[in-house]
Amino acid sequence: MKRFTFRFAAVLKQRTALLDQAKAELGDAIARCNLAVDILTRRRQDLATLAAQAPTPGQPFDPQREVVRQRHLGALRQELERRQQMVERLEAIVDAAREKVAETHRGLRAIELLEERDREAWKAEARRLEQQENDERNAQRFGR
Repeated sequence: MKRFTFRFAAVLKQRTALLDQAKAELGDAIARCNLAVDILTRRRQDLATLAAQAPTPGQPFDPQREVVRQRHLGALRQELERRQQMVERLEAIVDAAREKVAETHRGLRAIELLEERDREAWKAEARRLEQQENDERNAQRFGR
């Protein structure tokens, strides 16, 4: 019996490859975003630690040390702002990558549905031909 061949097999293979590529890009974007979030979290902890080191009443006050601490606080705040913007950009990239994966998956699913319909039509045709052959054999056997 003739085997089933899907007329859009090349398209299905290409769309599967595109889906794999989109998933890899999404994984890379998520990894970069997670790394940026981790660094942002560590910098926030550094800022909180440095802010907690403020001089308290009763301790000797060193103006030079306080100036350095304040400059460091300012630099950390600026870095936090930059890193927060970076995280927001990376989250937008992750969202775009997720949308691309979803769109690619929809395109792949459309081709898979077409393949399922073609396979069912092929099976129905094969069953019809087999039934026709059986009917002819039975007609010959019983001499109709």
